[in-house]
Amino acid sequence: MPKFLFYTGTAFCLFLALSSAAVAVRDLDSGASAFVAIGAGAATHAAWAIVVALFASLAVSSIFLRMAALVAARNLFAAFVAIFAVAASVASLVGVVMLEARMLRQHDSALYEVHLAAVLTLGWFVSTTLLAMRPYFRIQASRMLSMLVFLPLPIFAMIIGQELFVGASHAPLPATSPALIVYLAVMAVLFFSIAVHCVRHRYLFLEMTNLRELLDSRVDPASRAARRSIGGVAFDS
Repeated sequence: MPKFLFYTGTAFCLFLALSSAAVAVRDLDSGASAFVAIGAGAATHAAWAIVVALFASLAVSSIFLRMAALVAARNLFAAFVAIFAVAASVASLVGVVMLEARMLRQHDSALYEVHLAAVLTLGWFVSTTLLAMRPYFRIQASRMLSMLVFLPLPIFAMIIGQELFVGASHAPLPATSPALIVYLAVMAVLFFSIAVHCVRHRYLFLEMTNLRELLDSRVDPASRAARRSIGGVAFDS
């Protein structure tokens, strides 16, 4: 993948980690929860923040698509699920920022309800994307990271259930939402770990992928010194 996309995506992964941690700490201190731009202050977001969100989604999604390509030879189904989840996450984010652009010009309570549904959809697909990347993390990353990707989806399911059965229509979430704070903390740890992983294994992302090597079931040990395999993704199950 291009170096510009790789380093930009890694930087935005770190940015998302710091932002999630900051929001979690703020919600923990203030006792009021807010998910992304949900709430009364959604219409005050500047237009440049929407542009940054779109650019960040493209950069981070390129990192995930590269991971899906590397794991495709070992688990083609997981690669297709990851590609679908990434595409759905980007599409959901586009819908969210279009709603926020509309909310900058028009104050309508109905837009806030649609915005809430769009953000919840975005969070669900982002959580699904992380879970779909588990085969890659299980091969290339630490065992802790491959276990952490299990957490966002069930936690976010609790948030959706809380919104459906506990939250009021005028308040996206109750004043205190431990599930949301835990979700943001887990996302902060995950994106920070992904950024560190990308820096430590940058050759997996920057080097050209040899399709013949990915499709081979084994690598001749005598030839490993002559050519470096792509992280051992497709070899020796």
